[in-house]
Amino acid sequence: MKIDKIFLGKDERVVFDTAELTVKNNDPEQWEAVLYGVENQRFFMEALRDSRKEHLIFETEKGTMDGMVAVEGLDPASTENVVTLTGASTLNGYKQ
Repeated sequence: MKIDKIFLGKDERVVFDTAELTVKNNDPEQWEAVLYGVENQRFFMEALRDSRKEHLIFETEKGTMDGMVAVEGLDPASTENVVTLTGASTLNGYKQ
């Protein structure tokens, strides 16, 4: 599903061009997000370097959802600035 906005906290927002959230087999325990055109990559680089899990809030076409993520991949050299996130907790707010 398409992601409209992503928040790191109450007021801090991730700036990106497009993003997709995928829930595998309708199981909110198995999900990932892929972000394209990410502007604030430093946050994701630091999380990847430190193997740190982060709490993100996603506004999607199917409502607001949140959960812990691990940064699986980061491609700052590409023209698309792609960040791949894997769910590290239940995706709260997900409805089948």
